[in-house]
Amino acid sequence: MAKPNTHARPKRIDISQLGQAGDIAVLVADGFEAADLTGIAGEAEQAGFRTQIISPNKSLVSGRSETNEEMNFVVDAAPGEKAISEFAGLLIPGGKAHVARLADDQDTRLMIGEFVSAGVSVCALGEAVETLATVTGKDGVEGDAALALNGDVFASSGDTARSDAGKLFVQTLKPAKQAA
Repeated sequence: MAKPNTHARPKRIDISQLGQAGDIAVLVADGFEAADLTGIAGEAEQAGFRTQIISPNKSLVSGRSETNEEMNFVVDAAPGEKAISEFAGLLIPGGKAHVARLADDQDTRLMIGEFVSAGVSVCALGEAVETLATVTGKDGVEGDAALALNGDVFASSGDTARSDAGKLFVQTLKPAKQAA
């Protein structure tokens, strides 16, 4: 007997457990690629992580969707306001204009360097790969996505590089220690 048509449903996000595994810093400025954030944030939220928007902007930061629509996000903190130890990882979405703004800001460059030095996972997508390479001083790092893991930087290119890097990034995040 044939099985009825069934569709695999994605795992639902349990709002009550959102953030129990820890927080991910998302470093952005106006003009970032919102799809880079939303894709990885969805996977991270399913794993119990919560995203916090870190930006040189004061209250709101705008990104662009794949259809070039503006999407606004509330800024949780400025670079340097929170300790690196408060985060399980750092995500830097792509976007030419936003990456140029971040590269011009000393606090953001220092923040990226602190994450890498602390051995905290960093995921850079699109144009942010070059910024990660520059901050870490790693020559020859280029591609569509890069991960900094335990101080080393790994880059890849191709149609699935961003989604693959996002999945691996979420897998490398270390959950926050549970209170005893």
